Amino acid sequence: MNDYVPIEEARTTPGLKLVATPGVPNPWTEAVKGILYVKRLDHVRVAQIAGERNAELVSWTGINSAPILIHESAPPKSGWSDILLLAERLAPEPRLIPADERERAIMFGLAHELCSEDGFGWNRRLLFFADTETALAKLGDSVDRSGFDRMNRKYGHGGDAAHARARLGAILRMLSRHLLARRPFGLHYLGDRLTALDIYSATFMAMIRPLPLDLCPISPDLHASYTATDPAIIEAADEILFEHRDFIYRTYLELPLRL
Repeated sequence: MNDYVPIEEARTTPGLKLVATPGVPNPWTEAVKGILYVKRLDHVRVAQIAGERNAELVSWTGINSAPILIHESAPPKSGWSDILLLAERLAPEPRLIPADERERAIMFGLAHELCSEDGFGWNRRLLFFADTETALAKLGDSVDRSGFDRMNRKYGHGGDAAHARARLGAILRMLSRHLLARRPFGLHYLGDRLTALDIYSATFMAMIRPLPLDLCPISPDLHASYTATDPAIIEAADEILFEHRDFIYRTYLELPLRL
């Protein structure tokens, strides 16, 4: 499970396969890694290269993005909820989706605000793309921007930065209030026990303040690009979000990150 295998080999390898982007702490992918780690689901990893055409991957899965979870002859899963549901079917215990319907609805609703279009990750990425666009414009024609332009088209970015900042702030404050309300009862989770929502929250906080370099072995420049500098966003992220992140990683997830 430790090494990325070539697509040609992965296509004929039985069992579970995870397509990931090597060397990048993509929170959607890190959440899948966390879910598989908690459920002890052995798998092989296959590389997707951000911004590239990934023709072999598209030929195999029909998808040019990460993460993708592939199990035997079943259709590949790329949406966060589809991946979670597949993992839950493959390893029902430990359960990461609440059995109670109301708690399940709350968990999926909050996870939607983190993971889905116009959610936390989507809007944080939009601001990252806006910053990258500014940097590329200063470099002019001296830099190849084809990979960036492909990603920009894929995710439909180039939108409203003010809206993105407002959504980020609102979601961060909502999650902070949710955790703060549970603190007097000695609860360390976003529910009554560990669920997938805790894993999503933990991994997505990397888009505000990534784990230290000794736990998240990436280049200092990439680490800096993940670190939020907007004062309004930093203010909206109560320290309890990072206390929760650190607790979930220390207690349940693999450290250092295996990128």
